[in-house]
Order: sequence, then structure tokens, then C-alpha cells
Amino acid sequence: MLPTVFKTCVPRGEILAGELSLDLFAAKLRLVVEGKAPQVYQDPATFFASTFATDGLKTLIAEVFGRLVGAATGSPIIRLETSFGGGKTHDEIALWHIAKHGRSISGLSRFVDLNLIPERPVKVAAIACQVFLGCSRKVSY
Repeated sequence: MLPTVFKTCVPRGEILAGELSLDLFAAKLRLVVEGKAPQVYQDPATFFASTFATDGLKTLIAEVFGRLVGAATGSPIIRLETSFGGGKTHDEIALWHIAKHGRSISGLSRFVDLNLIPERPVKVAAIACQVFLGCSRKVSY
């Protein structure tokens, strides 16, 4: 018999205390760009400390910033395709923070070789297209 999830995992404090805010499950890139997101998404150090370094996220960061510093080649367009809740917005927020704050983000080396991150911030624009029929979200670097 397999052990229960509570025997194999230690829930975070806010979960045990019943204080987990439901708005934390609906990350919005627009709010991060505007500086109005919950702290867990708004602050780059908190965001990366709370984020699991998946192979997919590490590959995305390496491809995007490797291309910017000329250390990698590949398509200038990357289409993020996952089901609902698959991490597309989380990926976009990660890219936004790295573009804006670069190597200064504490713990960033868990996600990418820092040599792939430009030494200075990258000019970045985010376009939220949820209001337009048929428009997908785009982040331009």
C-alpha cells in the first residue's frame, strides 16, 4: 500500500493554516507587468524560490536567453502549448522577471546557466490579448 500524500510531502505553512489565497492559483502576467500582482508572483526572488525548476522551464529559459546572447540558435518564435493549468503564464512570468532583473535574481542559477543571461536588463513588452477573439498571449523580447 502506498503512503498518503501527507506522509510523503510536507504541505506549505499557508496550506496547513488554511490561509492559502485562491488568487494565487490564477497568475496574471498583466498584473506582474503593472506591479499589482500578489507578492509570490511580483517579487522575482520570491517567485523563483516558490517555483519548481522543471526541465521544460529550464529549457525555455535557456532557449530564449541563449538566443538573445548569441549562445544558441533556434526559432525566434516559441509557441507555449499546454492544457489549462499547464504553466504557460508561469513560464511567461519567469521570462518577464529574467528580462527585467537578469542575473541579480537570487536563486536563478537553479534554472539556467547564468552565462546565458544578458549582463544588463532586456527591453521587453507584454501584450495581454484575452479581450480579443482568437488572439493568443504574446511576449516580445
